[in-house]
Amino acid sequence: MLKTVRILLIFTILTALTVPSITSAQGVRRSPVLQGVKRLIAQTEQSPEEEPVKEEVLIKEVEPVKEVEPEVTACDYEKPEKEELNAQFIALRKKGSAQKGELFETKMYIRNIGNVPWFSAKSGCPGPQVNLGTDNDRDRTSLFFADDLMWESGWEKANRIAMTSKRVDPGQLAEFTFWSRAPYEDGYFREIYTPVAEGYTWMEGGTATSDIRVGVGKIPLENKDLLQYIQTSTNLSKFDLVGDKWIEVDISSQRMRLMVGDYVIRNFPVSTGTYRTPTPFGETHIFQKQEVRVASGSPHYIMPKWMHFRAGGYGIHALPSLGNDNGVYWREALNHIGTRRSHGCIRLLPNDAVFAYEFADIGTKVKVIP
Repeated sequence: MLKTVRILLIFTILTALTVPSITSAQGVRRSPVLQGVKRLIAQTEQSPEEEPVKEEVLIKEVEPVKEVEPEVTACDYEKPEKEELNAQFIALRKKGSAQKGELFETKMYIRNIGNVPWFSAKSGCPGPQVNLGTDNDRDRTSLFFADDLMWESGWEKANRIAMTSKRVDPGQLAEFTFWSRAPYEDGYFREIYTPVAEGYTWMEGGTATSDIRVGVGKIPLENKDLLQYIQTSTNLSKFDLVGDKWIEVDISSQRMRLMVGDYVIRNFPVSTGTYRTPTPFGETHIFQKQEVRVASGSPHYIMPKWMHFRAGGYGIHALPSLGNDNGVYWREALNHIGTRRSHGCIRLLPNDAVFAYEFADIGTKVKVIP
């Protein structure tokens, strides 16, 4: 209020200089403007000064921030009489192509089909610690290893990828999420990974194959169907698989080689005929395939993945067994793989027999050499 009066006073003085005065009956000259200002000042002096309005501030009580406790992984589990560590590959998600040197993310899912939990290295648990290892060649330094990132890449070292899940119970899925850097080379690259329980075993049922095209890498179209047989971490663009599929059996080394042209796809140990019942040398062709063959004569051997390659009952098959000896004969055959032990057939280990059976067709050449 006083501020307003002061402003009016200044304004009035300036105005009074220009407004004419009025002479009263008593002869006193008075300015009407100045008289009005005096009255205003008088009223102001009689009125108390207004108190400033106080702002009411509401202070809301704030709850203290609670500290987040670190997640604790349960380490306890009921230990079975015999621990089994096994895995099953389920799925792999990543991009199909990348530029040279490009970073890309991969997610892999593997099921625990054993009877004990898996733990990650970060879980702090003493149980089986599971990572993803580079394979074929086992424990090789990966071409996709990335260790210069500003975030966690998922790699523990150049041949190990950490399990993202801290604990994976039997029947559950383990997740492996990791970043890779594409090689600085054009090509069609294959990388093979297998889960490994450190200090226990490699779980080959969970093996995964990851293929990616880098830059302008390509493979000959005629090789496309044969790439499934190359179980090696490598640049597939460098393979020129020209020629037919065929099988070579080397009696002296007790080895079988699955071939495409001059390239060895796989190399397996075998058991061929003894010196008294030898496997005949020479070149023949597969003319019959059966999932399981049972010998017509006693003692009725059971021979899975049968491939008949020579007349007279000569075949390639998985380890034989008998139906009534509780596996005694099968174990005997297993213990003698890599030696001359059969009646003339060519025996293979079970997984090797599956691979060979899927590789060969009716008409595939079989060459037995001394």
